[in-house]
Amino acid sequence: MFAKIVVGLLIGFVGGFVGARGPSWRKNTEIISEVLLFIVGLSFLISSFMYGVVYGVMAIVEITAGFYAYGKAFRSEKAKS
Repeated sequence: MFAKIVVGLLIGFVGGFVGARGPSWRKNTEIISEVLLFIVGLSFLISSFMYGVVYGVMAIVEITAGFYAYGKAFRSEKAKS
């Protein structure tokens, strides 16, 4: 169970990274990264929902928390004018 939570957080964290850094990559690399991340995330959600709705909802929360954690840890500070 702990491993599943870590994987969910990691998927969200990588999603935040791809979302933030993707536009600076070549277009081909960005598209491939987004598609692979979508497939991995979708398969994680489907496998979690197979065990029950509670686990599926937990998977959504884990991915969201990972995405939020990336934003909090690596957000760029806006310059004050």
